[in-house]
Amino acid sequence: MELKTQSNDEPTRPVDQLVLNLLRRQAGLSVTDLMERLEVTATAIRQRLDRLEESGLIERRKQGVGRGRPSFNYFLTAKGAQQAGVTYSDLAIALWNEIKMIESPEVKATLIERVSQRMGGSFRELLADGPLEDRMQLMAGLLTNRKIPTCMTSGIGLPILEVQACPYPDLVGHEQDRSVCNMETKVLSTALGQEMELSQCRLDGHSCCQFKPTVTVAGAAS
Repeated sequence: MELKTQSNDEPTRPVDQLVLNLLRRQAGLSVTDLMERLEVTATAIRQRLDRLEESGLIERRKQGVGRGRPSFNYFLTAKGAQQAGVTYSDLAIALWNEIKMIESPEVKATLIERVSQRMGGSFRELLADGPLEDRMQLMAGLLTNRKIPTCMTSGIGLPILEVQACPYPDLVGHEQDRSVCNMETKVLSTALGQEMELSQCRLDGHSCCQFKPTVTVAGAAS
């Protein structure tokens, strides 16, 4: 089983993200430039640059001609620009608050359902057909690549998707809005083509959230 769009990259380390953010603000920085801005050694900078270059997030371009050791400046690739792009947490919070203020329960439920279907459908397009366990394993990889650490474990006759960090912490907020949990359950159900249920939640004091199929899956590990 393979993803239709391959994505085997590990989540970017916070120290490497700093480099991406700097290159987003000013393209073409050198090792010396990055040393001055981050106040670390040349060795540390080169290690970060090597990791980012191997991941396809940056590229180096040779500067100048002539004798002597060549120098390089570094630039974001298209993939790197996306990785270093701005987040939309403020917009997401504003939109979610507007949804919660809708007075009609039917309208609110319909809108959340449509949003969940749209989000789940975008994931579904990246998953190949096959056994549910395989799709759940691939889904775990997709979420992890999006900085949401996730793995698949086995329960009693059921595979379990274990999400170790909340995908929407800004939306849950201090009010611990469980409607966000319901939306995430709908997203996973649509993505996996299987009705899922939230069997364990961090809001109840558990160390992680767990999602499992609502019916026993034939052939699942016990």
